[in-house]
Amino acid sequence: MRREFMNFTRLSSILPGAAFLVLLFTPLVLDLVGHRESSAAMENRATAGCPSPSLLWCSFPAYAARFERYYNDSFPLRRELIRWNNLARLTLFGESPVKGVRTGREGWLFYATEWVLEDYENVMPYKPEELEAIGRILEERRQWLARRGIRFLVVVPPNKHTIYPEYLPPALHKLGKESRLDQVARYLQAYPEIQFIDLRPALFREKARQRLYHRTDTHWNDYGAFVGYQEIMERVSRAFLRVKRLSWEDFRVEIEPEGKGGDLAGMLSLADVMHEERIRLVPRFAPRAVDGARSYPEPVHHPGRERVIKETGDSSLPKVLVFRDS
Repeated sequence: MRREFMNFTRLSSILPGAAFLVLLFTPLVLDLVGHRESSAAMENRATAGCPSPSLLWCSFPAYAARFERYYNDSFPLRRELIRWNNLARLTLFGESPVKGVRTGREGWLFYATEWVLEDYENVMPYKPEELEAIGRILEERRQWLARRGIRFLVVVPPNKHTIYPEYLPPALHKLGKESRLDQVARYLQAYPEIQFIDLRPALFREKARQRLYHRTDTHWNDYGAFVGYQEIMERVSRAFLRVKRLSWEDFRVEIEPEGKGGDLAGMLSLADVMHEERIRLVPRFAPRAVDGARSYPEPVHHPGRERVIKETGDSSLPKVLVFRDS
């Protein structure tokens, strides 16, 4: 019995070290047999390329630094190790291992970079001179467009944090009394000719009817986008009587119960694990607008966000130019 106990003790002390060595050397062995992968794309950034051997003779430190970045982006099992780590920390501790993603209540994820959380907390108010610059620039653009017979609309789709604060992490609270969007909306009252559309009231009204934003994505879903569309088109149809504003009856709702996770789940490398219900509006009509083309090149090289051109073939309808982000 004592010998068996000693053998068990010896084995239990060896196994952790052996497992560590297996984890340590498996990527190296796979690398030696030519197995490599690149997973930087799932982190929304460019992959570091392998440096040219000629750099080795010019500057060994520079070559070593570039090769390290290349290897860190492409060593075998990199994707799997990242996924296992992320899933373990989410499951065991309920925390996000990625700085740009915060876990909220009931499975909701929230974007957490570019000062979004600070903006929600109202701790980064605009200075008077910044508000003055916003008003002046928008008015200058409105006047420039008006001289050319073009109407100017300014629309601000709010972040998910604003419409669904009840799902944010409990530690987040509003600290200031007024948001930056509140400041802009109030300040632009001094410019009555600027058509500023604040979508927040309509979204707050409709959220009781249906979910408007994706749980695992930064964006609104089709339902939320249609709420924004109706608010915008209410202004457009008043200015252009031939433009028809579509209604809810023009669409049917389709729900995919186990849809793939969104961009925030993708930042965690878990878009195939963190499923969510996908809500889509499917038109009951044949869209008049079809894909069009222009001979001039893309003004900005931004893969995945290329210029979108739609045409109806009806020259009596107005034209619209939309500057967008996502």
